[in-house]
Amino acid sequence: MAQRKFILAARIIAIFLVLLALAAGQDSWKTTEEAAARAGKKAHFDEAEKLLSSNLKSAETFPSKDPRRPRTLLDLAEVYRAEGKYSEALPLYERTLRLYAGIYGLEATEIADTLDGEAELYKSLNDFAHAEPLLLHALKIRQKLLHSGDPDIAQAQNDLGEIYTATGAFDKAEPLLAESLASRKRNPGPESAEVAQSLEALGTLYSKSGRAQQAEESFRQAVSIFGKTVGGNHPDYANALENLALCYGARRDFSDAESLLQRVLEIRQTVFGPEHRDVAASLENLAALKKSERKPEEAAALYERAISIWEKVLGPDSPDLAADLNNLGAIYEFSKEMQRAEPLFLRAAALDEKALGPGSPELGTDLNNLGLLYFFMKRYDESQKVYQRALGIRMKALGDHDPAVAETMNSYANVLAALHRDAEARQMESQAQAILGGQKAK
Repeated sequence: MAQRKFILAARIIAIFLVLLALAAGQDSWKTTEEAAARAGKKAHFDEAEKLLSSNLKSAETFPSKDPRRPRTLLDLAEVYRAEGKYSEALPLYERTLRLYAGIYGLEATEIADTLDGEAELYKSLNDFAHAEPLLLHALKIRQKLLHSGDPDIAQAQNDLGEIYTATGAFDKAEPLLAESLASRKRNPGPESAEVAQSLEALGTLYSKSGRAQQAEESFRQAVSIFGKTVGGNHPDYANALENLALCYGARRDFSDAESLLQRVLEIRQTVFGPEHRDVAASLENLAALKKSERKPEEAAALYERAISIWEKVLGPDSPDLAADLNNLGAIYEFSKEMQRAEPLFLRAAALDEKALGPGSPELGTDLNNLGLLYFFMKRYDESQKVYQRALGIRMKALGDHDPAVAETMNSYANVLAALHRDAEARQMESQAQAILGGQKAK
């Protein structure tokens, strides 16, 4: 009997030790997770990534239905997304969804959180077709499980409104964004970062729908609130400041716009390092401003830096490079270094044709730019062939009465005149004027 009691006591002690170890592991996991959250809130993403990567190693040893594992995966995916590491973030979101579905089922707030994060990733890639259904699903789950006015519902409304703004569905976007803002003013309050986010989203809607004054005021309010909440060195503050700067640039207040854009660049370089996609976006905005200020040399240097970053971030064959290649080529086209424009336009055309196909309107734009360059270089035969192809693409992709078609026709007419094909030139110019006249009549 004494031996059996001893064995029983030993088992109890062993179970107790296991429970202590589990409790210690849970405490350690929670402490690390909270430290990572604090680091992420301060935009110290390198620190957050290291903490969460360490926590994930522990979480992988937990029981299969332990919710701490998908929680760590989701938090790490969010950090990867903030850092622009999209290829690393996406599989973590997908795995998180599978794990949460196995634990809670398909209609849980944890599922909605994960859908939101994955949608934000697609939004960052301008892949709105993938983002929209994820956000709609997340909103539906939250509206079913949460009470009206819950902050998570307001977040989902804001995110979905941003998608509709980006795709030009302003009539869908505005009521969602307005409802989100009203809800957030009540909870968590009028001076919260969440309210600033809604103001920024509304500012973007106003800007895209031609309400410049309302846009500028919304962005100004967002900058002020972000400055008080997340601080003046945070990426969210930088994003709002950038939007305000673009408003200044649009009304040709170049001095104030430039100072704000320089500040945005400083913040992003400090937070993300010199080769992040947000740094490249800052360089693009500064380059466009310098171009508007008629400072082509400075603009060209900034575009070259942006292209160099995009090549590393996206790869040298990404069609997303085409826009900056065209912008840089356009600067050289009107400079003493005209010959430097040709390889840029050719590369942009090759990227767009490979990625988007031989009939894409983007390729039509690339060829239109190249045709003008050849005209300036007095290479009229080559210009004529390029314009002929550009015109065919634009007419098929955009229709016979689009202003872009008239633009190509007018330029094509100049080339035909230079080739002494005067009758064809007059006919082409007449067609262009008829298109433009029809547009004015509308």
